[in-house]
Amino acid sequence: MKNRLPALLAVVLTLVLAGLTSACSNKTAAQLRAEHLAEAGAEVVVAIAWPTRSAKGTLIDGAQMALEEVNRGSTLLGGKKLRLVIKDDESSLTKGRLAAQEIANDPEVCAVLGHLNTYVAYPASQIYERAGIVMMTPGASGQKVTDGENKLVFRSLPGNRDQGRQIGEYASRQGYKSVAIYYIKNDYGIDLANYFEQRAHELGIQVVDRRSYDKNGDNHAAIFADWASFNKFDAIFLAGSLPEGAQIIGDIRNAGITVPIFAGVGLDSVELLKLGGRQLEKTVVFTLFNPNSADPLTRNFNQRYTKRFGRPPDSHAAQGYDGVNLLVHAMNAAHSREPAKIAAALRATRGWHGVTGEHSFNEKGDLVAKRLVRSTVLNAQFVFDE
Repeated sequence: MKNRLPALLAVVLTLVLAGLTSACSNKTAAQLRAEHLAEAGAEVVVAIAWPTRSAKGTLIDGAQMALEEVNRGSTLLGGKKLRLVIKDDESSLTKGRLAAQEIANDPEVCAVLGHLNTYVAYPASQIYERAGIVMMTPGASGQKVTDGENKLVFRSLPGNRDQGRQIGEYASRQGYKSVAIYYIKNDYGIDLANYFEQRAHELGIQVVDRRSYDKNGDNHAAIFADWASFNKFDAIFLAGSLPEGAQIIGDIRNAGITVPIFAGVGLDSVELLKLGGRQLEKTVVFTLFNPNSADPLTRNFNQRYTKRFGRPPDSHAAQGYDGVNLLVHAMNAAHSREPAKIAAALRATRGWHGVTGEHSFNEKGDLVAKRLVRSTVLNAQFVFDE
């Protein structure tokens, strides 16, 4: 404890001085940050808050590659260097809040790319907003992240309202007349299940049953046994996550249910293929990135990424790459690293082309007309629709 005392005192003193400075100036933390970032500086600091050791941790690799290219090309604000500060939120609400506060305490940070989970991203967004930092989430699709009054919060993937609509329209095109829904009981799963059911109802699809599950629960098999005995449906929509998503699909098949299964982006990872085995065959999984796209920008990215990391990119690597480059685009358009100006430039962005497609934002900070990509598991591989 004695060795830790000087460090603790230093932290307390810093907080006290910061509070006195704020009190004396009558300025908010956001205003003080904006004034500081308006001054000349040699570098631009962007934070990343993400579960770095998860199956979706490849986002960090994509972001790192974007950083290297930006700094090599001197393309940021006339040659400023970009620096990334990476925080592991471990998909934990507690650690996510701590990571967000640590980022907010750094006066050099102008923007943050994160978080993956809605239940982490939403409270974190309130911290960033108060601190005057732009937040762009490449993973949290829950609508409440952008449905509030925040001015600095953006999302670089379709929200659940849009995803539910698109997936419902897919079910209709497939000719499904009755569907069962199985979803994880968190902000992501409840939100997506609701929006899917709403669109399904509008299209004349009957939802014969919907059940939720807890992340650490294991009673899936009993539910599917009931479904097999008492319900008739054309398909199952799974709004789940990993790693349990693979087990759930296996339990569905083990119950003797043979109807098609289609799943939201929560199952979009090669981890699903590693865990699921042959029972995944013909499962449809929606994703954000088509690595087989004929687009020259995407093809070139695939080649560079594979050479750099020794494996092809997945959707999370592509999201990390696009996320950093999109923030750089907004800073250059704003001619500034001031968060409010970056946010204004993002809202004005129309048709910015990245490796995951085109990006246009509305006033809420949500993407407009961004299409999901459909992949199908065939022979233990994802096969992507053009």
